[in-house]
Amino acid sequence: MSTTAHEVGPGTGSDDAARGDAPLEGAAVAEFWDQWLWSVRHRVAAELEDARPGPELAARLAALEPADLDEAALVEAAGAWERLGSWVAAGQARVVAELAGRRRAPGSSAADEIAVRLSTTRAVAEAKVGLAISLDRVPAAADALARGELDVRKAMVLADELIRLDDDAAQQVAQAVLPGAGSCTAPQLRARLRRMELVRDPDGARVRHERACTERHVELTPAPDAMAWLSAYLPADDAVAIHTSLTALAGDAAPGDERTLDQRRADALVDVTTRWLDAGVHPDGTPLTLRQGRRPHLAVTASAATLLGLSDEPGELAGYGPIPPGMVRRIAARSTWEPLLTDAWTGEPIARSTRRYAPTQGLRDAVVARDRTCTFPGCRVPAARCDIDHIDPFDERAGAAAPHQTRIDNLHALCRHHHRAKTHAGWTPTRREDGTTRWTSPTGQRHDRPPAHDPPIPPPAPPPPPEGTSIDLYSPPPF
Repeated sequence: MSTTAHEVGPGTGSDDAARGDAPLEGAAVAEFWDQWLWSVRHRVAAELEDARPGPELAARLAALEPADLDEAALVEAAGAWERLGSWVAAGQARVVAELAGRRRAPGSSAADEIAVRLSTTRAVAEAKVGLAISLDRVPAAADALARGELDVRKAMVLADELIRLDDDAAQQVAQAVLPGAGSCTAPQLRARLRRMELVRDPDGARVRHERACTERHVELTPAPDAMAWLSAYLPADDAVAIHTSLTALAGDAAPGDERTLDQRRADALVDVTTRWLDAGVHPDGTPLTLRQGRRPHLAVTASAATLLGLSDEPGELAGYGPIPPGMVRRIAARSTWEPLLTDAWTGEPIARSTRRYAPTQGLRDAVVARDRTCTFPGCRVPAARCDIDHIDPFDERAGAAAPHQTRIDNLHALCRHHHRAKTHAGWTPTRREDGTTRWTSPTGQRHDRPPAHDPPIPPPAPPPPPEGTSIDLYSPPPF
C-alpha cells in the first residue's frame, strides 16, 4: 500500500485535527440532506433504486406505466429491469448446472439439449452451460448475480475467465475481484481477472496458455449487406504480429489511393490468403486436400436466369447464405459452373441413388447443395465440411431386391460432433416429406430443423391492363 508521510509541527495537534474534521462532517451532512431531498422529489426512483430483484420487483415493474414516470424514475426502472434480468439468469443457471451434472456419460451433452430447446446455436448454449458451471463452483458470484450486483455480461466474463481455473485458483481470484466487480465495465473486469490470475496462479496460467494454444482457430460469422466477420483465436503475440504485418503491407498507399488504412489492411488480408486457394496448392507446392471429393473452392448456387442477368433472384454462397445477384455474377465471371437438377415445385436438388454404401459424387454434391449446413437444429457447420450420413443406417445384409439405401432422401449432412451424438448419445433423426429433419432428444423431446433450400421464386405477376382496355381472349395477337 502506498502511503504519504506528513511532518507534524506546531499547529498540527489533536485540537487542530478535530477542527479539521468538522468540514468533512459538514459535507457529509449536506450530502445526506441532498440525497433525502432527491428521494422526496423522485419517490418512485428512490424506491426502485433500493429494490432487490425478485417476484415483488417484477410485479412492481410490470405495473408501471413509462409515460407516467419522470426521467429519474425511468433511469432507475431501467436499472431495476437489469437487476431482475440478473436474478432470472441466476435462476436459469441453477437448473442448467443441475442438468449438466446429470449429463456426465460419454457423448452426452447438456448444451445440445439446451440449444435445440431455446432455438439457439450450440455456441450460445455452451456459454450458458459454462456460466452455470462457473457459478456453481463460485457461490459468491452466483449470489452477486442473484442480488443484481452483477449484470449478466459481467457474470459471463467471470464464467469465461474462471472456468479455465482449478477450484482453488477460481476461489482465490473471485474473492480478490468480486468486491469491486459491480462498478467495473466488462472489459475492466476481464483485465482485472486476468491480472489477478497471473499473480495468484502463475504456474497454472502457463499450463493453461499451452493448452489454449491447441484450440486456436479461425471463425466466419455472416453479417448484413453481404458482408461477414472473420475472427481468429490465436496466441496474443501471433495475433499482434499478424495485425502488425497487415498494417505494414497497407501502410504505403499509392498516389491517388483513397482507401482508408482499415480498408487497405482488409484488402491485404484477402490478397495474402486467397492466392493459395486460387492456385490449389499449399505454400510448399503440395496440393490442397479434397473435401467431399472436390478441391476447396467457393460454391455458389443460383439460377441460370440470374447468371445471365435476366433475373435479380439472389444466389446462395455455401458457408454464408444468400448473396445479391451482382455478387453471383462477379463470382461467375471467374468460375467453372456445373448444372444441378432441382425439383420444379420444391427447389430440392435431384440425384440418382446407388446401392453402394458410399454416395456417388453427384449424390454428395446434391446433399451439400440441399442441406448447406449440418442438419442438427442451430448448427452452422458448412455441409462441405460435414460427414454425409445415412439417416436410416445402411444395412449390408439387405439383398439386391431391397430399395436403394443410399439415396438423397436417406442422406443428410452432419458435423462430426452431431454425428457422434446420433450414433452414441441417443439422438434420433427422421426426414419428413417436406424436407424437415425432425430430431428426437434422449429425453423424448422433438425438435425440427426446417429445410435449408428455398423453393423457386415465382415470376412476378404481369401488370394489370390500363383502365378502359378490353382483352379478347379468342382473338390472335395483332402481329
